[in-house]
Amino acid sequence: MLVTVHLHTILQKRAADGLVSRLQVELPDGSRLAELLDELEIELSPDALLLAVNGRVSDPQQSLMDGDQVNLMPAISGGVC
Repeated sequence: MLVTVHLHTILQKRAADGLVSRLQVELPDGSRLAELLDELEIELSPDALLLAVNGRVSDPQQSLMDGDQVNLMPAISGGVC
């Protein structure tokens, strides 16, 4: 199955011609979002990411289907100390 992945901010991958923010990834049928994170070698914990599949917030156990659009965004924190 083929999914399209949109990588936001610090998750973008470096390539010879610049930063890559959109990838197409081939995964075995029945793969879950957690396996996609492993395939992409995302070093952040899934708890530190906002995960969305086809525009809906998801969790790492979300099953993926051919043609899914996946957005991976680091969670943002901040505030006054």
